[in-house]
Amino acid sequence: MDVRKQAFKYAVRNAFEHNGKADLGAVIGKVKALFPERKASDLIGVIKEEVERANSLSAELLEKEFKRFEEEGFELGAREERKGLPELEWAKDESVVTRFAPNPNGPLHLGSARAAILSHEYARKYNGRFILRFDDTDPKVKKPIENAEEVFMGDLDWLGLKVDEVFFASDRLEIYHKLMKRLILKEGAYVCTCKPEEWREKIKRKEACKCRNEDRGTQLEKFKKMLTHQFKEGEAVLRIKTDLNHKDPSVRDWWIAKIVDKPEHPRVKEKIFVWPSYNFASAVDDHELGVTLIIRGQEHQQNETKQKYLYKYLEWEYPHSIYIGRLQLEGTVLSTSKISLGIESGKYSGWDDPRLGTIKALKRRGFAPQVIKKVILDLGIKARDALVEWKTLEAENREAIAEDCKKIGFAKEPVILIVENSKKKKTVIDGEEFFIEENLQKFFVERSDIAGMEGKELRLREAYNIKVKKVGELRAFAEFTREEPAIEPIIPWFIEGKEISIVMQDGKKIRSMADKKILSLKEGEHCYLNRFGFAIVDSIKDNEMELWFTHK
Repeated sequence: MDVRKQAFKYAVRNAFEHNGKADLGAVIGKVKALFPERKASDLIGVIKEEVERANSLSAELLEKEFKRFEEEGFELGAREERKGLPELEWAKDESVVTRFAPNPNGPLHLGSARAAILSHEYARKYNGRFILRFDDTDPKVKKPIENAEEVFMGDLDWLGLKVDEVFFASDRLEIYHKLMKRLILKEGAYVCTCKPEEWREKIKRKEACKCRNEDRGTQLEKFKKMLTHQFKEGEAVLRIKTDLNHKDPSVRDWWIAKIVDKPEHPRVKEKIFVWPSYNFASAVDDHELGVTLIIRGQEHQQNETKQKYLYKYLEWEYPHSIYIGRLQLEGTVLSTSKISLGIESGKYSGWDDPRLGTIKALKRRGFAPQVIKKVILDLGIKARDALVEWKTLEAENREAIAEDCKKIGFAKEPVILIVENSKKKKTVIDGEEFFIEENLQKFFVERSDIAGMEGKELRLREAYNIKVKKVGELRAFAEFTREEPAIEPIIPWFIEGKEISIVMQDGKKIRSMADKKILSLKEGEHCYLNRFGFAIVDSIKDNEMELWFTHK
């Protein structure tokens, strides 16, 4: 794709949608998403020229150009149609160090796994390093779960993502505090004790508050009071000095640290009351840990704008960044906070509830790790939001597990079929031998196969024809008629059964009957239940066997 053409294309769309005037920042974001490997500084000049060109068009010509481009389609992501991840031009001169930085308030789900998989893939593509960094500096709202490292490493290991180093932001609070003091000394940060409402009003008017221009000595003294808890929660906030005229109010003097009166944290036992913002801690660690490539969601794009003020004060070089769209799994909740509330309320049985799109749930249902990786990598680094349909996951998983699956006879609603005048016979079904007794033989069959068949003839698969005499609630009766020729309908059967439980994808549990050979399976093994679908053995205990339904 041509940068200039794409810049003009999105400038036209933005101008058309905003009364003839395109916003430079918005167009930069779109073009940067199309060319993630290119530095923003290399693109801005061309983008600015094309924005000016679009803004100079008459209303009539602007509409004409918009319709022309609309026919082509504005959807981001055409670049990713090629196989594999795009090359990183800058990687020829720099090492590639990526990081996955989750807030550990809940395990991985398909959406958050996307950034982890892409980051790991790029690190390995260029023989670099992949860092797991826990962004666990919110001890009040998004509190970290216990044993976060064990939980996340379990999911990442299962996905085949080897972590080179692990860090917790909460272990680095002293580093953050030192850098906060350094910013104050550089007159790049200030402690604001204004009432939040008053401060917001001034920011809206692009005005500085009274605290902003206080001398360094006063600022350091106020920061000391924050650290020693002389200031309480809500009484003081540490802010970075940015551009008060910035078009986005959220960028203007964003907060970098606040006070938490009663912090609750599984790793930090001592009383620490000053906690960094996500933007501060993340930006600092990306530099300190040597990260050179950040892969994160489009919703965090403004974070780069904010964090670059910090980098400028500290004279650091900002890492390369790639922005990806949000990922949704069809009909599934992926919000960690919503899932957590659902577990607390009893709506979900846990993080591995079959209705969820967590990695734990997908694993327990029997989806193979390579399938999840493939689906994510096939999406690539598209900047647009994406919806993963269950049929896509299921089709890939079917191909991955089918070859090694044992086929098991199955009856969802079993009926014991008693055949009189049976003929002795040996037959083979799906590679297994069955011996049919003479005179009287019992078979397990599916109720729906013989319901309403009284007085009619049908065929027992690979056996013989029978005539149904009576169908009851639990038993049915029939008599042998002939071996040949085979007639329809042909119904499956098995002779020895094992009662099993199956947890379905909606969380409901059913009791069914399977061929006794299911007992040869171990926990974690897949099977194909005849005419029902794929399932995985979840547990075998006290002669009870429970499977989880995977998919058709």
